[in-house]
Amino acid sequence: MDKTTALSRSHPGVFWGRAPLRTENRGPPGDVRQPTKNELMMVLRIAKALMCAVNVESALRSIYRNLSSLKPDGVLLISNRGSGDSCYYLEPPRGEKFLEMNHQECRKLRKMLEAVPLDRPAGPLILDHGSHAVAPFSSDVHGGHIALHWKERPPLSIQRGARTVLPFIAELAGVRLTGLLHQQNCDELVHEQHEAHAAAESRLVEELRVSESEAVVAREMAALDELTGLQNRRGFLAKSEQCLLIARRQRMACAVIFADVDGLKNVNDKLGHAAGDALIREAAQLFRSAFRHADVVGRVGGDEFAAFTFDNATPRAITERILARIAEFNLAHPGGPALSLSIGVINCDSSSAESLSDYLLRADNEMYRDKRRARRAAS
Repeated sequence: MDKTTALSRSHPGVFWGRAPLRTENRGPPGDVRQPTKNELMMVLRIAKALMCAVNVESALRSIYRNLSSLKPDGVLLISNRGSGDSCYYLEPPRGEKFLEMNHQECRKLRKMLEAVPLDRPAGPLILDHGSHAVAPFSSDVHGGHIALHWKERPPLSIQRGARTVLPFIAELAGVRLTGLLHQQNCDELVHEQHEAHAAAESRLVEELRVSESEAVVAREMAALDELTGLQNRRGFLAKSEQCLLIARRQRMACAVIFADVDGLKNVNDKLGHAAGDALIREAAQLFRSAFRHADVVGRVGGDEFAAFTFDNATPRAITERILARIAEFNLAHPGGPALSLSIGVINCDSSSAESLSDYLLRADNEMYRDKRRARRAAS
């Protein structure tokens, strides 16, 4: 017994002995006939190809490729589930095949199937004046329909062939397609969960980045002096300590400068504290302009400023640079109170164990010596 004969005998209930079909186009008697040997061989090829299919598209392509004798313009799959149905349409435009979900042909086929009487015996259908051949399938999980579509009504011989072989194909494809659809649904669910997890992770990273950025801004703002915009005492000490460590590791020249605004009390007493604050702001901007961007400059007291600089100039050169800026400012503002700073500069020894506080104290003492010298010179 050859394979085609065995396949015919293994499906005696598919066509033979079934009640006459009440389809939209029943056709002449004899529409339902036994499959020919070529048709059974076609079904066998489809069965073999379906076993190798890895997804819904490859399964429908396998069916389409092996139905060349019926010359359909497209193959449709409707899979029914409790949550609704999924409909796929495979069409070969310009020699290429593509799969589209919920194509217009899917919607058209749904409407035609809804119009079929519920009491009609299960079996193949020829619908829409012969443009569609449809056969149902069922499995433990899903049920549905396999359909062939022709853009123009095919000859009756092709319609009869479709009605003959399509139930075999539906029975074979139903189980395989159900498994592939289940796998596809699982893959889609995993992909959706992965996308959701990635999106949530991305949002968390962005929130952490924004939070960290806001924290950095908050820390920087907390380290700034509100009146002058320079580092406040805490910010100056923290950054200067880091710079001193770098200077020691790299054996770099550095210096600590301490400055005090002269005559601020007289300005406050005669012109008011607003004028005194304005003088402090001017002094801060002038003092800051004498240093590079990498240097640390801060307001460390009411009218006291300090700087840590990676400057290899001598104390005299640094002092002269600041005094030159003061002279330029006073020349440009002849009507206001004269600005004057007492300055103390200490070069740091990178091989010494002295702390930043030690250098600040020495620079402060040097500043007071400079202030006393200026008083003696004025008297």
